[in-house]
Order: sequence, then C-alpha cells, then structure tokens
Amino acid sequence: MGSLRDAFDSVVIVSDQVKPVDAALVESGRKLADRIDAADDLDGEAATKAMYLVPHLLNVLKEMLATPAARKAAGLESKESTGGKLASLRSIEGGRKARSG
Repeated sequence: MGSLRDAFDSVVIVSDQVKPVDAALVESGRKLADRIDAADDLDGEAATKAMYLVPHLLNVLKEMLATPAARKAAGLESKESTGGKLASLRSIEGGRKARSG
C-alpha cells in the first residue's frame, strides 16, 4: 500500500485545477499527509492525534477540487461522470436486467 503523501502528490501532478499560485495550499497538504503517514510508526494516543489531521487534509483536497463532491459543486463533473467503477458496474447490471426482464 502506498503512502498518503504519494497519493497527494499524484493528485497535484494530474490535476489541471492546481496552479502555481496554490503553492502554499499544496505544501500544507503535503505536510498534513506526511504527518498522517508518520502515524504508522506511532502508538496509542499519538497515532490517534495524527488521525485528527485527516479532515484538515480533506479540506485541502476540497480546495484543490480533488474530491468528487467539490468537482460537482464547481460544475466540473456531471452527475453521469461521477461514481467510479461501482457506478459503472451497477449501470451495466441495470442494463442487463432491463433487457432480460
């Protein structure tokens, strides 16, 4: 399993929404991801405290329009384009049932 930092950096690389002016936002996200990743080496209360950083990282991702809900709210995704693989599989299955029904 990869690190949260690697996943965050991947978002920054592939996003066409992140601009150079967002450097402080990106660096904030990197710091948060690093701290959360470091929790793997912590025990008990220290690990729990690191998990409280997850909502803050999610807020950074929302600001970067890197969540499905944020993209939809910004008008960057239509309802049909959201849902991922599970929605796609459900759509295929629904079509099969309609044809056989």
